[in-house]
Amino acid sequence: MEHAPRTMLEMSVACLLFLMAVTSGLLLFQTGAALNSTAYVSGKSLDRNMQQSFSPQAGDGIVSGAEVVQSIARLETGEAEIVVDGVRYAPPLDREQFVPFGIRLNARYSAVAQRDASGQLLRLIFVSR
Repeated sequence: MEHAPRTMLEMSVACLLFLMAVTSGLLLFQTGAALNSTAYVSGKSLDRNMQQSFSPQAGDGIVSGAEVVQSIARLETGEAEIVVDGVRYAPPLDREQFVPFGIRLNARYSAVAQRDASGQLLRLIFVSR
């Protein structure tokens, strides 16, 4: 009779150890997957081959005059130039000296991007509608 309780206790301890091993393995797998996705996202943000270019988030590509002025104000460095209704704005542009005379803030502008053979943005042309 004393053999059965001892076997039951050994089986209970073995089951408990098995469940602990499975749980720790699952936690290690989830932690590894989370670290992998974090490393991918941080590596993607540090990739120097990725370059920001103009692309409308949604809609038909029509932007307001205020967005055009903001795009020109951010034009400090780079190789791309912005043309608004025939007026050319080329980098480097001094923000403090920039006064948008010909840009109507409440007007709507459609944008056309001109790129070279390698895909680099050369010119961004805004035309009022």
